[in-house]
Amino acid sequence: MPFLTRTALLLGASLTAMLASGALAQDMGERLTFLGAITLDGTENPTGVLDGPVARASATTKTGTPILETPASVSVVPSVQIAAQGSTNLAEALTYSAGIIAENYGGDPRFDSLFLRGFNLENDKFLDGLRLMRSTQYPTSAPGFELYGIERVEVLRGPASILYGAGTPAGLVNMVQKRAQADADFTELGFGLDSNGSWSAYGDANRVVDDRFAYRITGKTGNSRTDIRDIDNERAYLGLSASYALSETTELEFMASHHDDAPISPTGVPNGFVGVYDPSDLSDFDFGDDSFNTSDRKMTTLSFGITHDFGAGWKLNGTFRHTGFDWNYDNIYIAGNTGSVADRGRIDQREDFDAIAFDLRLSGEVATGALQHKLTFGVDAQKFKETAYTGFAGVNSIDYLAPAYGGIVVGATTYEADKTVDAEQYGLYALDEMRWGNWRATVGLRHDWTNQSGQNVTTFETVSFDRSDEQTTGHLSLGYVWDRGVHAYLAYATSFLPQPGVDFDGNPLRPTTGEQWELGVKYEPVSFDGLFTAALYDLSENDRNTGVTEIIGGAPVSGTRQIGKANIRGLELEGVARLDNGWSVKGAYTYSSTKITGDNNGNELANTPRHAASLWLNHEIQQGRFAGLILGGGLRHLGSRWASDANTQKLEAVTLLDLGASYEWDNGVAFRVNLNNVTDEDYISAVGFSSSYFGDGRNLQANLTYKW
Repeated sequence: MPFLTRTALLLGASLTAMLASGALAQDMGERLTFLGAITLDGTENPTGVLDGPVARASATTKTGTPILETPASVSVVPSVQIAAQGSTNLAEALTYSAGIIAENYGGDPRFDSLFLRGFNLENDKFLDGLRLMRSTQYPTSAPGFELYGIERVEVLRGPASILYGAGTPAGLVNMVQKRAQADADFTELGFGLDSNGSWSAYGDANRVVDDRFAYRITGKTGNSRTDIRDIDNERAYLGLSASYALSETTELEFMASHHDDAPISPTGVPNGFVGVYDPSDLSDFDFGDDSFNTSDRKMTTLSFGITHDFGAGWKLNGTFRHTGFDWNYDNIYIAGNTGSVADRGRIDQREDFDAIAFDLRLSGEVATGALQHKLTFGVDAQKFKETAYTGFAGVNSIDYLAPAYGGIVVGATTYEADKTVDAEQYGLYALDEMRWGNWRATVGLRHDWTNQSGQNVTTFETVSFDRSDEQTTGHLSLGYVWDRGVHAYLAYATSFLPQPGVDFDGNPLRPTTGEQWELGVKYEPVSFDGLFTAALYDLSENDRNTGVTEIIGGAPVSGTRQIGKANIRGLELEGVARLDNGWSVKGAYTYSSTKITGDNNGNELANTPRHAASLWLNHEIQQGRFAGLILGGGLRHLGSRWASDANTQKLEAVTLLDLGASYEWDNGVAFRVNLNNVTDEDYISAVGFSSSYFGDGRNLQANLTYKW
């Protein structure tokens, strides 16, 4: 059955049920604040602007349940915290959140590479609740989204297939775009510089036309440079948002974004150079060549949303998005080294994809005796069509001790691949969040269908991508809420993730499956603005792909069997609070114990330290000559961790210091300065096949803005 036919049937069935539920409506509800999000009664809009670091609502959970009562670990990083940290990309915004490990390719302007609870979040990044992906085969990170266009970043930890379908069991990251605000006009213009040579000019304007229509325009242009000045990203970004109230009960939302950038791939340094040459010299040495590297990337998103209030507590929320992506680039990579000479190669990449996705859900409340039910019924779908060409060839090497740039000579192509993928996924889900006095319980069930076709024609073989999978996943939890703002819960959740390729016997690989038990406690003080969470979890991924070699007919034959399992047990503590006398604090601690069985038997998962911790403090001076001055600072500690699942090389522990300060005058002019990695620590953040990647060095940023 064609994708559009299936989705039309699902959509029709859902709308029929939703319209039928309209018979339950008795009185028309109040006008909604915004489209595409459920607003919590008496609290905050989960997609709106926060004036402090503490969030009580999350758009990622979809149901509107306060974070306090959500039986899962959830973090929200609002734009005020992002600015205080001096974050310029998604990875930097999350470095003070529990369980997150960033910089998996060092300073990388192409992607926001993240690890969460032991797993790489390759394609588990979302934009306004819909997946922001780049490929369904041999997953690679989704393209970096301009952080200035984001209102808040949210992390949902643990298996999330009940709400989002296929994904790793670790969870996901969801970015919430800046939206038109219906309560006030405002404008911001700004300019920024940093010590790496980066610059940016940006602006954000919101206008309320009348009580029915508001719009917002956000833009930024500039060049973001890393410690290696030629590893940069010339980018222009434009974001548009508008909301229109058709009536007192129905609103429409329109959102669009366009990125036009040119990110350059980091080469890293040859693995053989680490420990031989001075790391302070290696970290800013360019092993590529600016005369050869080219990149041209464009991404456009177009979204529509609808919110309708049927009355009697029943609401319809829907979001649809189209994404177009095109990227052409030629970059140099490191292929090894001989003495001080680094061997290099060229990658030639041409990528193009189109994706459509929607999520439509009905929510409402009913009672069965003393038991209150908050029901959510949803249908979502996505279609992804991709073509890509990749070519590899050798280029002339470079001598680290006597470097010469220019005159790049490209050798014969050694490997080529032409890939075509046509993939679709659609799912039905239902949640029942129950209340009985102070007791809370949640039961959720979902069924997904995934289909894909296509092939990868390479120099050596042709690999078929044709396959179909379906999977049922669920969520079950029980909790208790005390009157003083404490919620304790026990939750069980499952997930699945389709796999490309075939097994040793030539059969399509089965989806990996995940499951997690989580025991959590959350505390929301009544005497001050804050939220504190603790989560103790046991997480497993089953049927992991395992490379094996077997003797058949007297000869060794290599292939894949799904006999692997990964287990991670951990404790995550996180707290954020706004205190008296201008103080605010955000802290996190993560303990992780991991084990791989089946393959690499007994090894630990890569990039997952036993211990990680962070603390950020802000203080606003409220009286005297320096009233309005905000001083901030933070410490980030990453414990030692393995560079790969093979556990052959360890990355050393590192502790980093960040500082920030800002001041806003009465006329709306504000100045902010941030100094990250104050002590300029030289540390390896990741190790690839032939290259090692340094983490970001010391960087001084300054931003001047004018708001009115």
